[in-house]
Amino acid sequence: MNRNYLNMGQIVLLLTLALSFSVNARLSAGGETADTSHNPNSHPSAEQLSYIAQDRNNPIATRIDALQQLAQHPSQSALIAVARGLKDPSYEIRVASVSATEPYQFAHRWRLLAPLMNDLVVDVRMTVAHNLVVEYSEMNALQKQQFASVFDEWIARLEQASDEESLISMALAYVHVERYSQARQVYFRLKDQSQHNVEAWIGIAETYRLEHNDFQALNVLQDALNANPQQPQLYYSKALTLVRLDRKPQAAQAMEKAATLAKTNANYWYVNGILHEVFNPMAAQHSLQKAYNISRNPQHLYAVCDLKIRHADVGAKQCVLELKSLAPDEVTSALMRRIDHGDDVITH
Repeated sequence: MNRNYLNMGQIVLLLTLALSFSVNARLSAGGETADTSHNPNSHPSAEQLSYIAQDRNNPIATRIDALQQLAQHPSQSALIAVARGLKDPSYEIRVASVSATEPYQFAHRWRLLAPLMNDLVVDVRMTVAHNLVVEYSEMNALQKQQFASVFDEWIARLEQASDEESLISMALAYVHVERYSQARQVYFRLKDQSQHNVEAWIGIAETYRLEHNDFQALNVLQDALNANPQQPQLYYSKALTLVRLDRKPQAAQAMEKAATLAKTNANYWYVNGILHEVFNPMAAQHSLQKAYNISRNPQHLYAVCDLKIRHADVGAKQCVLELKSLAPDEVTSALMRRIDHGDDVITH
């Protein structure tokens, strides 16, 4: 195989990134994070929201709304407002403030939230558990020991509630603390309640993946597809599992099925293009182009141009010219140099 094809390690990396794929604002903003906020003239600034959140003369609902918005705009003033909110007499404000700590680094959040593990109000303690469990792998032994009691209390309350949302939260919590067998048991409960619970099927497969048992994960996903043959998420998960098992042709077939069923999921078409390149470069190009047509994401157009360059497509230069209005000059200049030099063109 020519060295310029994507190797298995690169494909796995790309597909891992694709799980959380989102618009890369750096391409369209010259390396700076794009401003996705609304018109500043019609919405309060972070500083204004901080004042609103801290002003106890404001209604509780108004302050909670301000805290929720501050979570989308982390800053020094926002952090001060959140820290003060965690000490507020109103438990509703404390709960909202716990959730508003999510954008900040774990070390800061731990210092802020650890005292609230002993809050007198159970809703506050449960929100702290929910907020911190995702950082379990970052905790040291002492922190894990301190977290254990509030985690166990949270799990007990989720078990008591026993509705679908609570059971899913419980399963995810067990995954975060690396108790995969217990997570799997909860997902099986959900699956047994309904064979059409796709989230439960995928959760079971994911616990096997985390235990490095992709063969069993694949078996689970096949059972899931037998019960739910029209669910694109299951084909997507199957494709990723097959990639990890180095079954690239089967992975490409599963991914094409996922993209076809989902129709307008740009991420699926993007991953489908990556997987098909080694077998059918033209089909891969069409899939990547479809991803861009759906999303208008500059990353997807970059992928189209990159593939065209590596396959010496006559439309490569035109593709880069189209990308030029969306990407920084250094990005398109680098692509043009690759066209001129032809060093990474795939030879068959």
